[in-house]
Amino acid sequence: MSAALVRKDSLNLRRESLLTILLVVLVGLIAVSLATGLQRERVFAKERSEAEQTDKDVWMGQGDRNPHSAAHFSRYAFRPASPLALLDPGTNDFAGIAVWMEAHYQDPAVFRRAEDGGELSRDALLSPAFLLLTAAPLLVFLMLHASVAGEREDGTLRQLLATGVSSGQFFSGKLRAGFQVTMLVYTPLFAVLAAFSLLTTPAEANGDTVARLLAMYLVYVLYLTACIAVAIGVSAMFGTRQAAFLALAGIWALMAILMPRLASDFGTTVYPQPEARIVSENLSAAAGAWYADEGRQERIQRAVLEQYGVSELDDLPINWGAYRLQASEELSNPEFDRVYDDLSRRYRAQESVVRWFSILSPVIPAANLSRGVAGTDREHQREFTVAAELHRRDMIKLLNEDYMLNAGQAGAAYTADAGLWSRFEDFTYEPPSLSSVAGRYIPDGVLLLLWVGIAMSAANWSVRRAIQGEVTA
Repeated sequence: MSAALVRKDSLNLRRESLLTILLVVLVGLIAVSLATGLQRERVFAKERSEAEQTDKDVWMGQGDRNPHSAAHFSRYAFRPASPLALLDPGTNDFAGIAVWMEAHYQDPAVFRRAEDGGELSRDALLSPAFLLLTAAPLLVFLMLHASVAGEREDGTLRQLLATGVSSGQFFSGKLRAGFQVTMLVYTPLFAVLAAFSLLTTPAEANGDTVARLLAMYLVYVLYLTACIAVAIGVSAMFGTRQAAFLALAGIWALMAILMPRLASDFGTTVYPQPEARIVSENLSAAAGAWYADEGRQERIQRAVLEQYGVSELDDLPINWGAYRLQASEELSNPEFDRVYDDLSRRYRAQESVVRWFSILSPVIPAANLSRGVAGTDREHQREFTVAAELHRRDMIKLLNEDYMLNAGQAGAAYTADAGLWSRFEDFTYEPPSLSSVAGRYIPDGVLLLLWVGIAMSAANWSVRRAIQGEVTA
């Protein structure tokens, strides 16, 4: 009997002309988002490639100079694009795409593409992920708002119950029919999106990319399943199609539009964003760690003299000025780490506050998971900046050590040539694999699974209650 209900509902849903029209509109919007996203990613890849080549040419063509001057001249580290940014750009447009690896200072990432956009660029960003998170639930709600309310309004629910259909069979049939039709649309749509992304992305795709695509597919399956259960449960609470749809429209606005924004605003209110001026002051203080502690300078100087068995700095077989430069770098590095770790803790605290709002909206954990598996969230950006900083430290150490060991009597007048510049390898970055970072997304995964489980349980209870009302009426 449950299978017959599934066939009946599936056939009725597929015959709805309005749903077909709205589906065509959704597919059209996704096509537009793919076209604009592809253009954006190709422009980014071209600019990045050109900037990398220019940076290398300028570095190698700087001529003879003191290695420490070269350390200030420095180079850029560029973040590679994510192969799945076409599907979910996440924070990419709002995070810097390059880090300047200069001496004495750990610069934040710069060149944010959103800075070139208008005031509404954040809200106007169109992507397949955005449409699946916001428009797809509305389509599901429109498709299923009459799943139970329509049966009650038309009087067919009593007829079905008269044939011996149990409440469990009725709920199972409605759920399976809604899931079947939704997946009939979503699965081929996502397959096309995945293939388009893999075939057209200017970024390098590999086996990890495929694993991330499969994870993204599963995330939206769970999310849409929760939406299906919500639609059936709310439909069972009303006796008319109109009332059910109005209720679901309100739930959609709350769930997909208001809650994510309210959660973000509340998170930044509880844990305010640090002022750029204060962060800059903290970084400057970290850069001056060596000069802020004269006692430490004297201890290091005595230790170096004892190490080489001399009593005067002029008798050292190394250049003391270069040694001091490297010592100042090594003293500042943990201070830089402390500043950026404090920032990361604040951002994580904001995200924890936002995560509490998942109780009211499955959009939040689904969006977090989508960005995470796409490699376009804050955590992946942090991985890039950490890799760039480690590269910077190696670069500065290489230059300072050459200065320290080879300056001799020339001192500050010592210069190196392209032979030294070529010893420094170009920055290359391999993003972490999904398996290595999956643990970070367990809380959001659990919350999304809870949404599915609770929504299905609540829908089952709501359907049973509606059937009992029909029986006793």
